[in-house]
Amino acid sequence: MDDADLDRLAARIVADVVAAATAATGSGAYDWWKVLFALYPNSKPTHAKRVRDPAVLAEDVTALLAADGWQGPVRPCVFCGAACTVLWAKSTLPMFDSLRAINTLPPRVAGWPVCRSCRLAVWALPYGAWVTAGSATVLTCEADGVERAFVARHVRRAARIGQLGFEGLASGRGPEAEVLRALRAHADAPAPAVLWTFKNDNQEPWLRVSAIRAGAVGFLHRMPADPDCAAGWSALKRALHRTGSSGEVVLDGATAAARTLFDPDQAPTDRLLDLLWRLSRNDEPSSLRMWRWRALAALYVKEMHAMDPQRLRPVAELIARWIAADSRRGRFNEYRRAAGSAYPLSRLLVEMSARLYRDGHVVGDLTDVTPELLAAGEQGWRTRACLWFEVMAELHRQGVTISESPLEDDTDEEAPTRFDPLADEAEADEDYA
Repeated sequence: MDDADLDRLAARIVADVVAAATAATGSGAYDWWKVLFALYPNSKPTHAKRVRDPAVLAEDVTALLAADGWQGPVRPCVFCGAACTVLWAKSTLPMFDSLRAINTLPPRVAGWPVCRSCRLAVWALPYGAWVTAGSATVLTCEADGVERAFVARHVRRAARIGQLGFEGLASGRGPEAEVLRALRAHADAPAPAVLWTFKNDNQEPWLRVSAIRAGAVGFLHRMPADPDCAAGWSALKRALHRTGSSGEVVLDGATAAARTLFDPDQAPTDRLLDLLWRLSRNDEPSSLRMWRWRALAALYVKEMHAMDPQRLRPVAELIARWIAADSRRGRFNEYRRAAGSAYPLSRLLVEMSARLYRDGHVVGDLTDVTPELLAAGEQGWRTRACLWFEVMAELHRQGVTISESPLEDDTDEEAPTRFDPLADEAEADEDYA
């Protein structure tokens, strides 16, 4: 970009900032002022005691974004290293330290040196971010095309907010679905992406980070090629869609489904598997939805963890034969209760194999997969989740129905299925009761 481009960009930002800072409460432009206040709470156009005269305010904002006057010591820009003399601090920089922090600047320094290009980039940030009245979310991705698509979409969204306010936007949506759309369209190779959601605040700024792994690109590209998997994803979006009492969208299904592929900082991973488990625990094995859940789970573990669920087929056959042999509903519920934890499942597998062997059935070799199946931690519960869907598929192949089997006296049939990604982090923490 040359100086003329920077001048045009500065003029656009100044016009929008002044319009927002002098807008009437409740207007679309006033909603854009809320966005600016969340990022630059002590700057001249967002301060509670700001000047309301558009001409005076325009001069102040123009001065913030003007070319460097080269007055004072020349220092390298804190962001890009270019030479500059302008110093900025919290009032004009988003996501900087709070007023409660002490000595956030180097000793005897009035501010951070920031060149004109970076000053403009800082104030252009909300145009390319997913913004709310109290936060901004930006994307970083190794695929440049994904970042460009994300920014381009939100530049249009920002213009809509400035005209119509937040009420002019569809409700219940979030940036996660936008990231998936951009990855599917513009990522030709595995490319991890990270969402950074933050707010600059007079008291305590905050930052939340969630990441989507590189394997998600293969998952998104291969999903349309598998009709069952694509239908499972659509069913997941429908299952997660939420509306309020007045019919308004509280949570958009596409956004909710997309969030299952993101791993929030310091939170359990593989939320998609956990969710599919919970949604499917009351489904009939022969149901179409269960078959689609299985396809979705299988593709997920294959792309995200290079895991082949077919290796679990011998264990699934063993469990399905044991369920089909006698008291189907009772045995199915017994497996359902044990399926999520390593120790209860290991005891049940011993009981199954012993019972089938005593009854004259051939019990296959399960030693190849049992170490992974009964392991503690994430790998163990991930493998057990896949086994659940393989068992459902095997019951379907064998024509075993649960709902039509005689009603046994099973008082725990309605008990919730225990499947906690953190339940088996340490063997000592497991419940053996």
